[in-house]
Amino acid sequence: MTVVVFAAPTVPVLLAGLWWVVCAVPLVFIDAQVHRLPNVITMPAAAGVFALLTMDAVVTDRWEPLLSATICAAAATAVFVSIGLVLGRRGMGLGDAKLILSMTALLGWWGWGAPFGAVFFGFLGAGSVGAVLLASGRVRRGAHIPMGPFFVASAVVMLALPA
Repeated sequence: MTVVVFAAPTVPVLLAGLWWVVCAVPLVFIDAQVHRLPNVITMPAAAGVFALLTMDAVVTDRWEPLLSATICAAAATAVFVSIGLVLGRRGMGLGDAKLILSMTALLGWWGWGAPFGAVFFGFLGAGSVGAVLLASGRVRRGAHIPMGPFFVASAVVMLALPA
């Protein structure tokens, strides 16, 4: 949470970051255990982030960061939903798409690089762990790796960069 405090330029952005972290922490544990990201957490996370970022835009009269956050979130979510629908159980789950919605909205506030970096490093981290697990014989080909923990960790890293 300290990362969010130092990264936030205003109080509403700080609250958006804290709200997202509060929602993301249980998602990490749930996804790691049952490979699910429940709507009961992912949807309020996204709604809270968008509401607080909108509040910041209204208060500061700076709409460009909100536009950037909205476009980042819409583009990333569209890609993830498409992957989920096309590949089904072999691809990304729709819970991952809902996590990406709130994550890229929050990170999109700082521009396009932060959400892109978080998604990239999330995949890189999951791929590296998957390769190690395969090489060590702990999993077989086709095993599912929960992506939520990797996306949350990479988002926290990307939040640390502006701080």
